[in-house]
Amino acid sequence: MAYLDAGSSQPLNPAGQRAFLQALADGWADPARLHAQGRKSQLLAEEAHQTIAEVLAVRRDELHILSSGTTAVQSAVRGLNHARRRETSPVVVSAVEHSSVINATHSLDNADTTLLPVDSMGLVNAAELEAVLTSHGARLVAVQSVNQETGIQQDTEVIAGLCQAHAVPYLVDAAQSVGRAEIPQQWDVLTASAHKWGGPAGIGLLVIRTGTPWHPSDATHALGVSGQGFPNIPALMAAAASLVQADQDRRENGERLKELNNHIRMVVNGIDGIDVVGHPTQRAVHLLTLNAPRIAGDVLVEHLDRLGISVASGSACSSMSLDPSHVLLAMGIETYGNIRIGLTDRTTEDDVAELLTALPRVLQSIGAPLGD
Repeated sequence: MAYLDAGSSQPLNPAGQRAFLQALADGWADPARLHAQGRKSQLLAEEAHQTIAEVLAVRRDELHILSSGTTAVQSAVRGLNHARRRETSPVVVSAVEHSSVINATHSLDNADTTLLPVDSMGLVNAAELEAVLTSHGARLVAVQSVNQETGIQQDTEVIAGLCQAHAVPYLVDAAQSVGRAEIPQQWDVLTASAHKWGGPAGIGLLVIRTGTPWHPSDATHALGVSGQGFPNIPALMAAAASLVQADQDRRENGERLKELNNHIRMVVNGIDGIDVVGHPTQRAVHLLTLNAPRIAGDVLVEHLDRLGISVASGSACSSMSLDPSHVLLAMGIETYGNIRIGLTDRTTEDDVAELLTALPRVLQSIGAPLGD
């Protein structure tokens, strides 16, 4: 079995598993209580918060734990927008953002959304962003660090510089960076999701730099504004421990995953009917998308799954639909036949060999291609 869908989720890593089991024994009491067991739970929760903040290199009071990455994104967008609600400028979002970001901006009833185009490699053009900010301004700019499908890395430092020059808050969806790649440092608000780095589901990160204009809207029940109920201490402890391990693993395995990624690209370039999408060098090491333009992606996924190989197809967040990937459409690639490869820190050469052996056989065995 070769699990190659790390862009969607990963199994809880060993450090996370150990922390989760330990917290089941030690962190079961209500941390709001003053008795000994409650104080112990509170200390465990605070320890987890501090650990995560240290990995992210942020202040403890800038970090907020929410119920998912999507909730974190929604809170970020709504809070930034609400703080600048009297402005008439639009919300500016890259056309290749995760659908949770795009949907959150479109759900705002008092702001228009401007989609920032990308080039054929999937990169935001800094000059175009500069033109938008100069002409219309923005309530906020949302450009991710690493794309969830192609693995393309945006130049977040340049984007942050433009936003700072125009006094516009910059939101970075870092779901595919935290624990997997270099974490961007120039931003005003950052979001992430624990299950992407090998942590537990149900833990989202929202980090708001001190001084950033953010205000809870009516739809935001985060950051202690309305309370979030009884905290999941075991999941929180697992998230912190798994992030420490993930950050260490990505430093130790980065070159190995880069070699595996490069090997996939090289071999796929020699297979008829399929090619690699995205920038050849400005990319994360754990993600890549392959495009077979005349074959449906879900068919490719099903055939590979029968051979014990797990990959994703289409937009990672809308793979149950028949719509083409909005990311690839933004790059000028109109296709239904894409598959996404996501390497975990434990992906082996044998896993990759299984994929590369199966791909040409599957492509050859599939019946009538699209358009025939």
